Amino acid sequence: MPPSQENRIQMAISAYKSKKVKSKSRAAAIFGVPKSTFIDRLNGIQPRSEARASGHKLTTIEEESLVKRLLDADKRGFSIRPEYLRGMAQILLRERSQDPTAVLGVNWASSFIKRRPELRTRYNRRITYQRAKQEDPKVLKQWFETVREAIKEHGIYEDDIWNFDETGFAMGLCTTSKVITAVERSERPRTVIQGNREWVTIIECISSKGIAIPPVVILKGKEHQAPWYQESNLPQDWRLTSSANGWTTDEIGLKWLKQVFNPLSKPYSTGAKRLLILDGHSSHQTAEFDDFCKENAIICLCMPPHTSHLLQPLDIGVFGPLKRAYGKLVERMMVAGNNHIDKEDFLYLYPPAREAVFLPRNIFNGFAGAGLKPLNQDRVLEKVTFQLRTPTPPLLVEGSISSAFQTPQNPRQIDRKVQSLQRSLQKKRTLSSSPVSHIQHLEKAAQMAMNTNLLLQQEIKVLRAENKRKLKKKARKRASLGNDLFISVHEGCKRIQQLDTQLNEQIDEPTPMPRKRAPPRCSGCNTIGHTIRNCPSK
Repeated sequence: MPPSQENRIQMAISAYKSKKVKSKSRAAAIFGVPKSTFIDRLNGIQPRSEARASGHKLTTIEEESLVKRLLDADKRGFSIRPEYLRGMAQILLRERSQDPTAVLGVNWASSFIKRRPELRTRYNRRITYQRAKQEDPKVLKQWFETVREAIKEHGIYEDDIWNFDETGFAMGLCTTSKVITAVERSERPRTVIQGNREWVTIIECISSKGIAIPPVVILKGKEHQAPWYQESNLPQDWRLTSSANGWTTDEIGLKWLKQVFNPLSKPYSTGAKRLLILDGHSSHQTAEFDDFCKENAIICLCMPPHTSHLLQPLDIGVFGPLKRAYGKLVERMMVAGNNHIDKEDFLYLYPPAREAVFLPRNIFNGFAGAGLKPLNQDRVLEKVTFQLRTPTPPLLVEGSISSAFQTPQNPRQIDRKVQSLQRSLQKKRTLSSSPVSHIQHLEKAAQMAMNTNLLLQQEIKVLRAENKRKLKKKARKRASLGNDLFISVHEGCKRIQQLDTQLNEQIDEPTPMPRKRAPPRCSGCNTIGHTIRNCPSK
């Protein structure tokens, strides 16, 4: 395949600069390129495919400042919405143009994201603040060090790692899904659900060998009911139990350990000891639970709090698909005309959902994703993509990149570049690059700093407004206004004013003088002014 015209132009430029061809016309003729185009490339004019379009409202440096700000926010776990990006860009545009009415188009943000290869839009997912705090590499590395030491100390085989946990289901709820609807329909289609939110808890346990032992189903109730055990597709080796609210208890957790885990996991053991990965639920931390594990060579390791979404194989590989599979079966039952999902229906739906999900490949993927088989902490650390605190900028190795080709990123680098430029100009020696290049780098660094400063000023305004609101909230009066069934806002304000008036009146009242102690009286001579100890008539 013959080289393209741009490739031939670059070869012509290389030949001309290396003085293999002394004439520009001769170089253009040898490589078969237009002379005018060849001269344009020598003068630094880019080809149209690489040149920046002339219709952009923001400069290249302003766009780079925005990209840097977006990526920093993403690392801290506060990714910015496209509509907020448009507002940030308008701040930079109005400051440069000195026009407070300058605006960007409605679709500017989406176009900007499309033309920046380092950016993309994705739906975010919720994560609690406690879980986000625990996404700390130090915490995760310490966990893997604990696992490594336990395996080494107790001689645990790779196939003898088990994980168990409880997961809950609201019986009548199903998940959202993609459906087919009419073209002319404007609103999102709605799925009718039964809405029974009665809670059911399932205790599941899997091993790194790809095995799942039969579960325990915890139903809400005081006693076992006969209809529970009459479902035709309910496996015979499953256990059912009940509790007051459908949740697990210390007693259920201990019975599961003794009657389910210990006898059913022993046949699959390779070595003498088993490693059981669990979370910090209170039912796993009783003295009886711990004693039984010690007596039966079960080594328990409790994960750090709020890290099960990263470290627990069940959460990573099984529970998500399991709930989606169950939701689909609930939706199918609703379509068939069943408008009430009860305990018997749950026991009918859960076995096929479990059978479709508890496959060896899903279990293997769960242990691999948790970094347990094979033992590899990098599988987890690569998922930690943000930090709540502002990340420290990476250290630059001095001398790794020539300062002539580097835009200063901090005051020290700016000082070095300015000093290098000044020394070179004073001594009139040849620079590694032209003075114009140094000045351009300094100009870019200054513009980047100014743009970042503008964005930070806007962020500071938001933070100050929120801080002011919190101070007002903290200063509000805490008092009871009565136990009326309804109180209008106007009436509530009047009662608060009355409380303020009463408090001010109490403050204005004169403070009573403290009581003075009566003078001593002698118990011998009954004279006031001295005591029996120093009585003169004694």
